[in-house]
Amino acid sequence: MNCDRRACTARVIILWSCLFTARARGQEALITHHDLVVVGAATAGAALLSLADVHIAQAIGDTLLRARHTGFTSAAKRASFVTETVLMATGGVVYAVAKRQQNEAAADVALHSTISVLSAATFIQVVRGIAGRARPYLVDENGDLRDSNPYDFSLLHGFTSFDYRSFPSMHAMASFAVASALSQEMRFRHTPGRDVISPALYAGAAMPALARLYLDEHWASDIALGVFLGVLSGQKVVQYTHSHPNNWLDRKFLGTRATATVSVGAGGLSFFVVPF
Repeated sequence: MNCDRRACTARVIILWSCLFTARARGQEALITHHDLVVVGAATAGAALLSLADVHIAQAIGDTLLRARHTGFTSAAKRASFVTETVLMATGGVVYAVAKRQQNEAAADVALHSTISVLSAATFIQVVRGIAGRARPYLVDENGDLRDSNPYDFSLLHGFTSFDYRSFPSMHAMASFAVASALSQEMRFRHTPGRDVISPALYAGAAMPALARLYLDEHWASDIALGVFLGVLSGQKVVQYTHSHPNNWLDRKFLGTRATATVSVGAGGLSFFVVPF
């Protein structure tokens, strides 16, 4: 069984790498070496933050605080409902309706937002499956909460147990990926009021992430790296698809877009129309 899990993990890693780093028709890769360095730096930052994980978990989990503010728990549970599945399903519905109504702009935004979540979710599933980090609420054999040990990792255990899928946070990634993608779409489209709307989107995205921290589902370092990956995914997907309008993804789901090029050279004026 372990061999099967390792083989599956390897296949997912290879698929993800091919999809997001392969060069297509001379275009630059979606994920560059610079991006990998930045992700590495963010991971190192999360590791540094883990030194404070216990203090943060114990402060937020203070029983007196929860007793005085009982509404916080119910509010956190409602915010926690905003998962990557819900966001992708919502994006899929908006995309389908927009396509049916031939609203190209709405279909474009919905598709890119959904792919932003899907791409990062695929990566995170592999990472946390391999890392197998125990969630803070787990109780050890002595009956003690594992809030005291943020370094409880069990290799590959995340593929078989939900309790060992703490690092990084999928909730934080998903909500911030959507906020990031929508903010980028507004920037490309010069949407009026985006200076107000964009911060509001990020503020809303913080709610599910903070809820997971409050409910003792994640360490602070899980949340931090999830937020970073979500923002990165939203930015990269939208920036890449808009700078490469004839990319495979848009051609497949949004239809062929003709582009015209006019050039002047020694042979005179040239005009090209590229449908693919």
